[in-house]
Amino acid sequence: MPEIKKITHKGKQIIYVDYRGQSEDEMLETASSLRDYLLSDPGEHLRLVNITETPATRKFTAFIREMGKETKNVPVKGAVVGITGAKKVLLSGYNRLLGGAMRPFDDEEIAKDYLIS
Repeated sequence: MPEIKKITHKGKQIIYVDYRGQSEDEMLETASSLRDYLLSDPGEHLRLVNITETPATRKFTAFIREMGKETKNVPVKGAVVGITGAKKVLLSGYNRLLGGAMRPFDDEEIAKDYLIS
């Protein structure tokens, strides 16, 4: 089941996308739901993504790349927690290739503060 919800941090709404504990198929379903949400409401968004202990599979990475192309006109300030090692390299490449604005953080509270700043 997709884990996308709106949370409030210091009076501002953030889209929280939680991939923790999801299989590749569940991650794809969650990402698809996020894409649909962003395309249905193309205003500016604050987005926090938690990918702690999730696999960075080729299929998921390819899907996210394509999703980035589809949603590139949706203004987003984003933060990612749970990103380490090779995932940081993938995120850096994603940001460069697609003009993404996803910044890695080690802590959710710090990420939330960044998003609302």
